[in-house]
Amino acid sequence: MSKPNDKPYTRYRAGRVRRPRTDAPLEPASRAPSAQRVASDDGAGSRSAGSRADVDARPARATRATRSAGATRSAGSAGSASPTDQPASIYRADRRAAERRERGDLELVAGPDRRRRFHWWYLLAIPLALLVALGVWGFLGYSTFNKAVAKSNHRIGKVARAALVDPHGGVLGTPTTLLVLGSDRRGHEPARSDSILLMRFDPKTHTVSQLSIPRDTLVDVPGRGQMKINEAYFWGGSPLAIKVISDFTGVPINHVMLVNFQGFPDLIDSVGGVVVNVPSDLTSWYSGNTTVHFKKGPQLMNGKRALIYSRVRHSDNDFMRMGRQQQVVQALEAKIARPGNVFRLPAIGAQFMKGVGTDLTTNQIMGLAYIDWRAKGTRQYKMVLPGTPEMIGGGSYVVVDPAIKARTVHRFLSH
Repeated sequence: MSKPNDKPYTRYRAGRVRRPRTDAPLEPASRAPSAQRVASDDGAGSRSAGSRADVDARPARATRATRSAGATRSAGSAGSASPTDQPASIYRADRRAAERRERGDLELVAGPDRRRRFHWWYLLAIPLALLVALGVWGFLGYSTFNKAVAKSNHRIGKVARAALVDPHGGVLGTPTTLLVLGSDRRGHEPARSDSILLMRFDPKTHTVSQLSIPRDTLVDVPGRGQMKINEAYFWGGSPLAIKVISDFTGVPINHVMLVNFQGFPDLIDSVGGVVVNVPSDLTSWYSGNTTVHFKKGPQLMNGKRALIYSRVRHSDNDFMRMGRQQQVVQALEAKIARPGNVFRLPAIGAQFMKGVGTDLTTNQIMGLAYIDWRAKGTRQYKMVLPGTPEMIGGGSYVVVDPAIKARTVHRFLSH
């Protein structure tokens, strides 16, 4: 017989007491040896002439076992009478808890408050998660855009790069002049630069100046004589166009960007179209023997419609055509700058670079975009090189007065 445990148990926590299992089977009689042993001891005691002192001298454990056996028998009889009573547990710890509960040694104590506490580092978790998400988005976006720029750099040859002038200071350290040529191919003929735009970015004053040159401007082309300025790209590509435009205006050109009009509609469609305010009703003939109509007022144009609007010129002149081109470009900039398109900028930029050839690197493009963003509002200057339309040798040309050209170029460089 094991040594009885006489240590008092006066207080227990409710959380440390195992609850009886409701799905446990009834305890068989063979698993209550203490009750059987007590019963046999009681029988032997009644047959023998035991005294009251012998009964009192029984170990305390036998007394507890007797009580447990009595509780088990009473629970069994009650279980047979009422099917809703809980069956007896087979765990020893549960039986001991029942014994202590009968003696009154067990006092239920409320468990600790398990409500979650607010920790100060919760305030840092959300900002840190946002920073990590922005970092991942920035890395993936930069990688996507950088791959598109790398492909566009291969479209500019070594001869065109040799015709450019190094600004010696970077786009964020010194004023930079960018030549934008919008080209279009007619059948199997070489492309012509239908749109000629000089852009000057000044990082010190945070200003951006734009000078549009009419495509029919009469100039001297080396080795070809006098002809329209857009024909320089036809005969010598971007290297000859850079040299002719730089000699005509007297402006050193630092970078070049060739934009293919065929990819222009896809770029506008990628941002959901642009809203252009048409100043007056416009009806004009367009390529393919078609006639197009544009009503006065704001209009939402898709890529194809916006391209037609920026190219038609048979109803007025080339100066009005350049004004429409600036309208479309300005509407596209406003649409891209919307908050809803901020997280789509890498994809939009990659889509734009598919139809672009440039010597600008990814960091240089981002630097020029930053200057343009700082120049929003009153620090953007747009001008057109004025001239007089004339018919020379059966062709339509725009003749620019040298004095007027000098004043216009001075304004372009002074802002």
